[in-house]
This record gives sequence, structure tokens and C-alpha cells, in this order.
Amino acid sequence: MNRQVVVRMVVVLFALLGLSLFPLKAQKIYATDTETGEKTFVLTYGWGITGYASSHGISAWDVDGKGGGVANLLKAMCYSSSSEVGYGGLLYGNTHSQRFQAEGVKERVNLIYVAPQVSYLKRATMFPSCFSTMGGGVGYLHYRSKTALSGHPDDIKVSASSAGVNGFIGFEYTFARHWGISLEVDALYSPVKLGKGGREPVPFKPRGKLGLFLLTTQIGLSCHL
Repeated sequence: MNRQVVVRMVVVLFALLGLSLFPLKAQKIYATDTETGEKTFVLTYGWGITGYASSHGISAWDVDGKGGGVANLLKAMCYSSSSEVGYGGLLYGNTHSQRFQAEGVKERVNLIYVAPQVSYLKRATMFPSCFSTMGGGVGYLHYRSKTALSGHPDDIKVSASSAGVNGFIGFEYTFARHWGISLEVDALYSPVKLGKGGREPVPFKPRGKLGLFLLTTQIGLSCHL
């Protein structure tokens, strides 16, 4: 994810979290004795490490990838005390950089994924002030690869747009009136068909079509409004 996207996500998150400074009635999302119809809005910013199912990672080229990527997400969910089903939206970004065996060759891949979300809320857990969630959604994914070659003034850029499907399972501990810490595992799949890159000769075979499957383990900070 590029710096501008990260900055925007953080600005939006803290702008929303600023609402918690007002005298709002905070709903205990894990409680079962609340008034019927009471709603809680949960805003979560998460950071995590991503692994890939393919040895090529999320590279646009037919070369083995090394390591994983760094993921950021911003999730907004709404829950009602009269229902165990919540709804909301997800903004997910993933960044992966790798160097190839050829000297001076480096690729940077950015993924942006946006999707509505549906979640099942389990209020009763083994621990007090804790709850778990499970859900997912279907949305839009944008893929962008930029490869720098030694001796070429311009980077080789490849981009594509595709549909995607995601799922998640998480556990959260609310440690204060408006705040919680979450641990979540996310999966994302998208059948991406890459477009053509620049006119420069590329010393690698392009992948063309690839099924992206990412598995992310992350920790997050939540605000309950």
C-alpha cells in the first residue's frame, strides 16, 4: 500500500475515533442484558503480516517470491443488541517488495481491496469483556506491480482490477469504555488477469492469469461508539 493510502486510512480512523471524546453512550458489545435495539459501531484499524499460497507470491512475474507482505486494514461494523449479525465495510491494503536474483531488479506490488462485510457475533466466550466474530464479503480488488530494472529509466508497471472474496475470524478484548484490542486471521482470494506492461524488454516470464490467495494474521485497535 502506498504512503498516501496509509495516511488517508489513519486520518479517517483517528477522525472517527475522535468521536469517542464526546459523551456518547458506549454499548458493551459483549453484554447480553442490554436494551433491545441498541446499536454499537465498531471501528478497527489493523496491521499484520501476510503469507501467500503460491511460491510466486503476488508477483507479476514467473519467479519465486520470498517472505510475506505487510497488510493494513480499516473496518467499520455495526451491531445491534437484538441480533447476532452485524454489517459494515472493509478497506484492505497489502504491500510486498522483493528483489530478484538478477542484480538491480526489484518489484513492488500493492493491493487495494474494498468490500461490504457481514459478520456473526458471538458474545459469550470463556473470558469476561471478550467476544468473537466471524464473517466476510465480496468486493473489488485493484492490483498494481512496479518493477525497476537496472539500465532502464522507467519502471515497468502492470495493473489489473478484479472481484475478490474475503473471510475473517477474530477475537477481541475490550479493555476500556470505548477501546478494544483484536487478534484476527483474514483470508482473501481474487482471480486476477494482469494487463500488459510497458514496452521495455523484461527478463522474466509474465504470469498473465493468477489466483491470488492471501492469509493474514493481524492485531488491531478498535473504538466502540
